[in-house]
Amino acid sequence: MTETATQTQTQTKTETQTQTETRTATVTRTETETATVTETPSESPTPTPTSTEVAAAPTSDEGTTWWPWLLLLLILLGALTWFLIRRRQAQAELQAWDDRLLAAEREASWVEDSLTTQVLERPSAAEALPIWTAAQPRLLEIDEAFHALATEAPDGARAERVTDVRGLLRGLVEAVGADLATAPTADPDQFRARRAVIDSARRDLRATLGPVESPAAAADSDRPDAGV
Repeated sequence: MTETATQTQTQTKTETQTQTETRTATVTRTETETATVTETPSESPTPTPTSTEVAAAPTSDEGTTWWPWLLLLLILLGALTWFLIRRRQAQAELQAWDDRLLAAEREASWVEDSLTTQVLERPSAAEALPIWTAAQPRLLEIDEAFHALATEAPDGARAERVTDVRGLLRGLVEAVGADLATAPTADPDQFRARRAVIDSARRDLRATLGPVESPAAAADSDRPDAGV
């Protein structure tokens, strides 16, 4: 009886422990698997934008919206400023050239209206020659001024104007010089022919220059080194 009870208790404990261990292991595995399945979605959480990120987005958008326009505006203002300055400089250079041309044409007008008249009014070439000789440096300066103007002309029309006036002026100077270089004993017909050439050169030059200026303006253009 005692051995039977002992065996029964031993078997009962063994079975109980075995069952208990089996249940425990089963529960443990079940819980572990359940926990694993439950926790798996939480390993890759969907990122949720924070309020700071949401608030920062409009600032980035605003920055990329206005600064290119500001840069473009600065470029346009710079280009406009450069254009206005360059235009003003070009106008100033053009005005300076026109002023030089006006001064040279006044000198040419002085040759036709004043110097030539004084030379032709003298009764003889001997009396007229000193006046003409004294004016030679001024005549040379006038010719050089027209040459410089033609070289630096800003456009074709102005260059053509300078060339025309210079050519007509040189024609008049050469005609007067030829008349003074003729011997006093020359034939009267030759004398009249030379004066006709001078008169024609004067008319052509005067037609190109326009009417003679007032005496006050002519006096301002005259210089003391004329020698007349």
